Amino acid sequence: MQGKADVWIRRHQGADLVSMTSLRYQQRRGGRWEQHTKADYGSQRGNSYRNDWKGRGTGGIFARMTPEGLVYAIIGVNAAVFIMWGIAGKRAKSLGDIKLLNWMMKHFTTMWHNLQEGRLWTLITPAFSHSEPMHFMTNMFVLYMFGADVAKVVGKRRFFIFYLGAAACGNLLSAVMHGVVLPAARGDRSGITKPGLGASTAIMGITTLFACLYPTSTIFVLFVPMPAWLAASGFMVWDIWRLVNAHRTRVDGAGHLGGALAGLGYYWFRLRPHIRRMR
Repeated sequence: MQGKADVWIRRHQGADLVSMTSLRYQQRRGGRWEQHTKADYGSQRGNSYRNDWKGRGTGGIFARMTPEGLVYAIIGVNAAVFIMWGIAGKRAKSLGDIKLLNWMMKHFTTMWHNLQEGRLWTLITPAFSHSEPMHFMTNMFVLYMFGADVAKVVGKRRFFIFYLGAAACGNLLSAVMHGVVLPAARGDRSGITKPGLGASTAIMGITTLFACLYPTSTIFVLFVPMPAWLAASGFMVWDIWRLVNAHRTRVDGAGHLGGALAGLGYYWFRLRPHIRRMR
């Protein structure tokens, strides 16, 4: 697929504002936090979300994990794939062997070409795939900061499913945008085989869901404090601009926006009805 090592990644999904900012939050243990911990966000075979994350009732691997442990496990998988990219790149550059590199391209990147070839799993696998150190560290830092608190609300099993679902939504929108929309609108067919990767699709879903659950929590962006809802809204507006101007930027605004919309949709249609019934 790729002939030279120096073009092995031409487009990747950066971590939106968080890829170039210092971002952290101060969670307020009151108000909505108390509301969420007392809520039962639906059940499956009699097991509530809260029973899931507290380790009772569901059994299996998720019952044995803490929310923090699940986040660490996801980070661990991302780290393993990051190492694989490093090995593939080194072999391509030093030995001229691009077999592993091509295999990674086929199975751990998002592009319309991969979907055309039937590799539908590439809607999910890029959410565990990073080839650049800063990209990897930034995404994992944000996942570490926000992931466990979201998992405590929705449950560990559903958090993991949501992680995959947000990634699939973002990667599908990205592939369609670069492989169908841009070629039709501008005649630029290069996006069909341009690879995208990164956990940013899932991370944007998680941070957007966090902002919906804790809208007044304080987030520092470029050391400027602001409520979570404002930060999340700003990220989405910026990604809409990048979506419209996709030909001008390497960062994948379509992928980010798809992940963020997944977070917004999950809150609005799945969690919000339970919150309203508590009032």
